[in-house]
Amino acid sequence: MSKDHPLIDIDKFIQISDLTTREINTRRSEFIQQTVKPEHLKKHLDDGWELVPNKLKSLEKIKKKKHHGEAFEARVWGLFARMGFEHINSDSDFKIKYGDGLSKQIDVIVCDPEVVLVVECKSSEAKRKGTSYKEKIGEFASLKDSIREAIYDVFPDKPSVAFIFATSDIILPDNDKKRLEGFSIHHFNQDVIDYYEQLTDHLGEAAKYQLFGTLFSGQTIRNLSVRVPAIRGKVASGATFYSFSIDPKALLKLGFVLHRSDASEEASKAYQRLVKKGRLAQVSDFIDNGGYFPNSIIINIQTKKLRFEEAEKIEHDSKTTMGVLHLPKSYKSAFIIDGQHRLFGYAKSANDSHHTIPVVAFHNLPDDEQTSIFVDINHSQKSVPANLLQSLMADFHWGSSNERLAIGALKTRLFTVLNADDASPFYHRLVLAEEAKSHTRCLTLKTLKDWGLSSKTNYFGILKGDVLIQDGHLTCKDYDATLKKSKEFFNAIFGKIEDDIGYQWALGSAPEGFIAMNVGVSSTIRIIDDVLEFLVKSKNISPNKLSGKELAEQTFPYLNSVIRFIAKLDSEGIKKLRGILGSGAVNKVVREFQFSIHEDIPEFNPEGLEQWIKDNSGQYNDASYQIGYHQIEPILDVHIKTVLNKLYGEKFWWNKGVPAVVQKQCATARIESPSDEVNDWAFLTPIHYFNIVTDKNNWKEFEKTLAAPGTDNSSKDKKFSWIQEFNLIRQKYSHPQRENISEEEHLFLVDLEKWLSSRLG
Repeated sequence: MSKDHPLIDIDKFIQISDLTTREINTRRSEFIQQTVKPEHLKKHLDDGWELVPNKLKSLEKIKKKKHHGEAFEARVWGLFARMGFEHINSDSDFKIKYGDGLSKQIDVIVCDPEVVLVVECKSSEAKRKGTSYKEKIGEFASLKDSIREAIYDVFPDKPSVAFIFATSDIILPDNDKKRLEGFSIHHFNQDVIDYYEQLTDHLGEAAKYQLFGTLFSGQTIRNLSVRVPAIRGKVASGATFYSFSIDPKALLKLGFVLHRSDASEEASKAYQRLVKKGRLAQVSDFIDNGGYFPNSIIINIQTKKLRFEEAEKIEHDSKTTMGVLHLPKSYKSAFIIDGQHRLFGYAKSANDSHHTIPVVAFHNLPDDEQTSIFVDINHSQKSVPANLLQSLMADFHWGSSNERLAIGALKTRLFTVLNADDASPFYHRLVLAEEAKSHTRCLTLKTLKDWGLSSKTNYFGILKGDVLIQDGHLTCKDYDATLKKSKEFFNAIFGKIEDDIGYQWALGSAPEGFIAMNVGVSSTIRIIDDVLEFLVKSKNISPNKLSGKELAEQTFPYLNSVIRFIAKLDSEGIKKLRGILGSGAVNKVVREFQFSIHEDIPEFNPEGLEQWIKDNSGQYNDASYQIGYHQIEPILDVHIKTVLNKLYGEKFWWNKGVPAVVQKQCATARIESPSDEVNDWAFLTPIHYFNIVTDKNNWKEFEKTLAAPGTDNSSKDKKFSWIQEFNLIRQKYSHPQRENISEEEHLFLVDLEKWLSSRLG
């Protein structure tokens, strides 16, 4: 680095190797800390400082949160300071001079002889949406050439320079994102910063090579020797592979791992998990103690042409070719399919011997084949969670010729990109792989696909077998376009919910929450599908002619009814909806939503709704109670006790005829009851009848009178399954405040009473 340059104040640079870990951590902390004399403590506490426990006798230690802008800038500074660069700006007063006496303040600038990063930081105290940074971006872009010129004067070898616009809790409008892209300025939001912080925690200085792959993809890496002796061959699928050994430090520079925790949209196609810090340390220790790995790291080289110089003809019996492989000298040219822990373990190793590691390199493998190789290698390993592999298998089928599999992959990727979009209501709401579940991150991919985007919906068309026979409401010319429209559509739908009943959406699965839980989101997806079907058939709208946002807006008058229904729910109403369990819960909630729309817009009347309204009116509750409680239950009670008396005698019918589990339940009920009843059998209820009747010692006798008609050749459970069905209805007429008796259930009781009366008298 040149020491006499008028455009950059060299004294404002720090050599990072001179900084201690404690100094870096203090700088990047979100708190300011200091010590004060005890007599000054109250004044500081009144000014918002907090007391920090310490062992000092004469001084008090206090801390105070930095302003969000200062804290975020320090966080970004700390990230790059830990990545192993050579120099970084000492403070936020760093300026680059340009033009005629002008200067530009730089928030963070970090330098290596080969790479310089220039970072502009912007933050908000709370999540802020819609504010444009057009002028700030324009100013930053207009100074790029001047900044680069000043950097080149300090670094005559002209390092690669990247410009980063870093934001925290700021949701940039799409126009700002396009503007940054147009100016070749990288946008790092809080998720990207968080990802690289995690990566640096795990990889240390090797994390910067991942960063370089993102910032300088395809650009030449200087001073890198990449000619290696290799064997070339083909696998059964026809893909070309090369086998060779290479210095791990060289592969680190070429290599790139697309992690599923990466916040970029590209990571929606990723299959790798973030490296495990503990495992990485084990690998490094193993190498430092003389260990080595005989198995190959598997990579995919992505480049148009790959030069391979065949060796002079050597006689052998293999179908492979020997020669010298010229690896591409560019960042992000080798994707690591398997073996990232081994590779990054060398980066953390203190052993600087000239190790080489074996590599099998494919050339231009498609994304799905990379994923397939990873899954094939790891599917039986306990270290790969089953839910992650399920997600990977779905991603593997992206664009498949099997349209059932391709649509499944589309649904998976849709939720993945919604979860990663900081402008989406679904931002960080889904558990996709190994994330910790919380009240807000409570949605699960499989449930939303199975319950929400189920085969009952027509968002992506109608399938017959594995073939798409009819396009859906969101279907476009290809899967990428369909994904884009679907993302826009569901962001608009749930964005309206978040805007109108944000307090409910924010609760997630916390007490009193509902709409942002699996059942709430799935039911909303299903009811909006019903609305679209209605609009297509009754209002003649053409979904294919509308954008995702425009199509969503067509549903808003109907969605308003659902939103009002949710807003009016009291604690008991929320508890009732949350208490509906299982996959059938969505069907029940959808009916509630349909009814809320029907009350406001009577012409909206989906199939089956009228019968549901009738069934849920409560008109059958009293009559069902009369039949069940006053007729069916007494008949069964008398008959069952009579049969047991006949089998075991009046003295032993309870001990020998009633299963032990039922006896225990009745005994517990007697003990807990406030009544003076002393006999356990007084607490026998219809819920116990099935266990008694199907007991191995009893069922042959009960078969004579209680086996359902037409079940002569059926199992004993099938013969008496009507008792279980009766008990489900009994629970309803005993607690009508929870759920009403339907017409079908009432008619079942009517028929059951007639049958029992005719059989038993």
